[in-house]
Amino acid sequence: MTQSQNPEDRDRQADRELRALNRRVDRLEYTQVSPQEFRQAFERVYEEIDDLHDEVRAANEKIDRVSVRLDSIDAKFDIVMRHITGQGNV
Repeated sequence: MTQSQNPEDRDRQADRELRALNRRVDRLEYTQVSPQEFRQAFERVYEEIDDLHDEVRAANEKIDRVSVRLDSIDAKFDIVMRHITGQGNV
């Protein structure tokens, strides 16, 4: 008797697993992103990366200008300090 029920149990188990798998496939298909949506999303990401690169480039240019100005101020400060300490006349 156990053997006659065993194939039915296996069939029921297989049916249950197939239904579960089918539900998983349905959910996966429902959540799939179309290739066009995927491409558009990456385009937006790349545009944002490009914008960030531009901002970083602009920030680096400002830092370079500040650095040049600081070098100029430093040179002027050295001249003033040499005059104050009397080392500028030597």
